Amino acid sequence: MNISRPSRQTGFTLLEVMVSLLVFSAGMLGIVGLMVVSIKSNSSSYIKQQATQAAYDYVERARSNTASAIAGAYNLNNLSNSTPILPTTPSTNCSTSTCTAAQIATYDQWYWLVEEVAALPNGCASVTTAPSGSNTQLVVTVQYDDRSAQGELGGAASVSVTGNPNLAQIVVQTLL
Repeated sequence: MNISRPSRQTGFTLLEVMVSLLVFSAGMLGIVGLMVVSIKSNSSSYIKQQATQAAYDYVERARSNTASAIAGAYNLNNLSNSTPILPTTPSTNCSTSTCTAAQIATYDQWYWLVEEVAALPNGCASVTTAPSGSNTQLVVTVQYDDRSAQGELGGAASVSVTGNPNLAQIVVQTLL
Protein backbone atom coordinates (compact mmCIF):
# COMPACT_ATOMS: atom_id res chain seq x y z
CA MET A 1 0.00 0.00 0.00
CA ASN A 2 1.25 3.35 -1.00
CA ILE A 3 0.45 6.07 1.44
CA SER A 4 0.77 9.59 0.06
CA ARG A 5 2.29 12.15 2.26
CA PRO A 6 0.91 15.66 2.23
CA SER A 7 3.21 18.17 0.57
CA ARG A 8 4.90 20.72 2.73
CA GLN A 9 3.64 23.68 0.69
CA THR A 10 -0.11 23.68 0.34
CA GLY A 11 -0.76 27.40 -0.12
CA PHE A 12 0.68 30.89 -0.03
CA THR A 13 2.55 31.96 2.99
CA LEU A 14 1.91 35.30 4.60
CA LEU A 15 5.24 36.57 3.28
CA GLU A 16 4.33 35.73 -0.32
CA VAL A 17 0.99 37.51 0.03
CA MET A 18 2.68 40.63 1.44
CA VAL A 19 5.27 40.70 -1.36
CA SER A 20 2.55 40.38 -4.01
CA LEU A 21 0.58 43.22 -2.36
CA LEU A 22 3.72 45.37 -2.34
CA VAL A 23 4.32 44.78 -6.07
CA PHE A 24 0.64 45.45 -6.83
CA SER A 25 0.70 48.66 -4.75
CA ALA A 26 3.82 49.93 -6.52
CA GLY A 27 2.14 49.35 -9.88
CA MET A 28 -1.01 51.13 -8.80
CA LEU A 29 1.00 54.13 -7.52
CA GLY A 30 2.69 54.32 -10.91
CA ILE A 31 -0.67 54.34 -12.67
CA VAL A 32 -2.01 57.04 -10.32
CA GLY A 33 1.11 59.13 -10.99
CA LEU A 34 0.56 58.86 -14.74
CA MET A 35 -3.06 59.90 -14.34
CA VAL A 36 -2.08 62.98 -12.31
CA VAL A 37 0.43 64.09 -14.96
CA SER A 38 -2.18 63.46 -17.66
CA ILE A 39 -4.77 65.62 -15.91
CA LYS A 40 -2.27 68.44 -15.37
CA SER A 41 -1.10 68.42 -18.99
CA ASN A 42 -4.73 68.43 -20.10
CA SER A 43 -5.06 71.85 -18.44
CA SER A 44 -2.25 73.23 -20.60
CA SER A 45 -3.76 71.69 -23.72
CA TYR A 46 -7.17 73.19 -22.93
CA ILE A 47 -5.73 76.69 -22.57
CA LYS A 48 -3.77 76.29 -25.81
CA GLN A 49 -6.94 75.16 -27.59
CA GLN A 50 -8.83 78.21 -26.27
CA ALA A 51 -6.06 80.54 -27.48
CA THR A 52 -6.04 78.92 -30.91
CA GLN A 53 -9.82 79.18 -31.16
CA ALA A 54 -9.66 82.86 -30.16
CA ALA A 55 -7.09 83.57 -32.89
CA TYR A 56 -9.20 81.87 -35.56
CA ASP A 57 -12.31 83.67 -34.33
CA TYR A 58 -10.62 87.02 -34.88
CA VAL A 59 -9.53 85.99 -38.35
CA GLU A 60 -13.16 85.21 -39.17
CA ARG A 61 -14.30 88.53 -37.71
CA ALA A 62 -11.78 90.35 -39.92
CA ARG A 63 -12.82 88.34 -42.99
CA SER A 64 -16.45 89.25 -42.44
CA ASN A 65 -15.46 92.95 -42.56
CA THR A 66 -12.69 92.66 -45.16
CA ALA A 67 -12.61 96.29 -46.34
CA SER A 68 -12.09 97.57 -42.78
CA ALA A 69 -9.51 94.86 -42.06
CA ILE A 70 -7.51 95.75 -45.18
CA ALA A 71 -7.66 99.41 -44.13
CA GLY A 72 -6.11 98.44 -40.76
CA ALA A 73 -9.19 98.88 -38.57
CA TYR A 74 -8.60 95.46 -36.99
CA ASN A 75 -4.97 96.17 -36.03
CA LEU A 76 -4.31 96.20 -32.30
CA ASN A 77 -1.55 95.58 -29.81
CA ASN A 78 -2.03 94.87 -26.14
CA LEU A 79 0.83 92.39 -25.71
CA SER A 80 2.24 92.78 -22.26
CA ASN A 81 4.48 91.11 -19.67
CA SER A 82 2.07 92.14 -16.94
CA THR A 83 -1.68 92.70 -16.87
CA PRO A 84 -2.87 93.64 -20.37
CA ILE A 85 -4.82 96.85 -20.88
CA LEU A 86 -8.38 96.27 -22.05
CA PRO A 87 -10.08 98.74 -24.40
CA THR A 88 -13.01 100.86 -23.33
CA THR A 89 -16.51 99.69 -24.13
CA PRO A 90 -17.63 100.94 -27.56
CA SER A 91 -20.53 103.41 -27.66
CA THR A 92 -22.60 101.15 -29.93
CA ASN A 93 -23.37 97.49 -29.23
CA CYS A 94 -23.20 96.02 -32.72
CA SER A 95 -24.71 92.71 -31.60
CA THR A 96 -28.04 94.47 -31.03
CA SER A 97 -27.78 97.54 -33.29
CA THR A 98 -27.05 98.29 -36.91
CA CYS A 99 -23.49 99.55 -37.26
CA THR A 100 -21.14 100.93 -39.87
CA ALA A 101 -18.08 98.93 -40.94
CA ALA A 102 -15.85 101.07 -38.68
CA GLN A 103 -18.17 100.57 -35.69
CA ILE A 104 -18.21 96.82 -36.33
CA ALA A 105 -14.40 96.75 -36.33
CA THR A 106 -14.27 98.66 -33.04
CA TYR A 107 -16.91 96.40 -31.50
CA ASP A 108 -15.15 93.26 -32.78
CA GLN A 109 -11.86 94.38 -31.22
CA TRP A 110 -13.50 95.17 -27.89
CA TYR A 111 -15.58 92.00 -27.76
CA TRP A 112 -12.68 89.77 -28.78
CA LEU A 113 -10.24 91.24 -26.27
CA VAL A 114 -12.69 91.41 -23.37
CA GLU A 115 -14.62 88.17 -23.88
CA GLU A 116 -12.14 85.78 -25.48
CA VAL A 117 -8.56 86.90 -24.93
CA ALA A 118 -9.11 88.14 -21.38
CA ALA A 119 -10.52 84.70 -20.48
CA LEU A 120 -6.99 83.29 -20.92
CA PRO A 121 -4.52 83.57 -18.02
CA ASN A 122 -2.93 87.02 -18.56
CA GLY A 123 -4.26 86.86 -22.12
CA CYS A 124 -3.22 89.55 -24.53
CA ALA A 125 -2.99 89.87 -28.30
CA SER A 126 -1.55 91.64 -31.28
CA VAL A 127 -3.01 91.93 -34.78
CA THR A 128 -1.24 93.41 -37.78
CA THR A 129 -2.01 93.73 -41.46
CA ALA A 130 0.51 94.24 -44.23
CA PRO A 131 0.32 94.26 -48.02
CA SER A 132 1.37 90.96 -49.58
CA GLY A 133 1.34 91.22 -53.35
CA SER A 134 -2.25 91.84 -54.42
CA ASN A 135 -3.55 90.63 -51.05
CA THR A 136 -3.26 91.75 -47.45
CA GLN A 137 -1.64 89.52 -44.85
CA LEU A 138 -3.34 89.36 -41.46
CA VAL A 139 -1.23 88.15 -38.51
CA VAL A 140 -3.01 87.39 -35.24
CA THR A 141 -0.86 86.69 -32.17
CA VAL A 142 -2.48 85.50 -28.95
CA GLN A 143 -0.26 85.33 -25.87
CA TYR A 144 -1.10 83.77 -22.51
CA ASP A 145 0.63 82.77 -19.30
CA ASP A 146 1.18 79.02 -19.14
CA ARG A 147 2.79 79.23 -15.68
CA SER A 148 0.21 77.17 -13.81
CA ALA A 149 0.27 74.26 -16.23
CA GLN A 150 4.03 74.32 -16.62
CA GLY A 151 4.52 74.60 -12.86
CA GLU A 152 2.25 71.63 -12.26
CA LEU A 153 4.18 69.61 -14.82
CA GLY A 154 7.51 70.64 -13.37
CA GLY A 155 8.82 72.08 -16.63
CA ALA A 156 9.06 75.43 -18.31
CA ALA A 157 7.58 76.62 -21.54
CA SER A 158 9.98 77.73 -24.23
CA VAL A 159 11.28 81.25 -23.72
CA SER A 160 9.19 83.73 -25.68
CA VAL A 161 10.30 86.90 -27.39
CA THR A 162 9.66 88.87 -24.20
CA GLY A 163 12.07 86.68 -22.23
CA ASN A 164 9.43 85.37 -19.83
CA PRO A 165 9.66 81.56 -19.89
CA ASN A 166 5.99 81.14 -18.95
CA LEU A 167 4.44 83.05 -21.83
CA ALA A 168 3.15 80.99 -24.72
CA GLN A 169 2.06 82.42 -28.08
CA ILE A 170 -0.24 81.23 -30.82
CA VAL A 171 0.30 82.93 -34.19
CA VAL A 172 -2.16 82.63 -37.07
CA GLN A 173 -1.39 84.14 -40.48
CA THR A 174 -3.77 84.39 -43.41
CA LEU A 175 -4.39 86.42 -46.54
CA LEU A 176 -7.44 88.63 -46.88
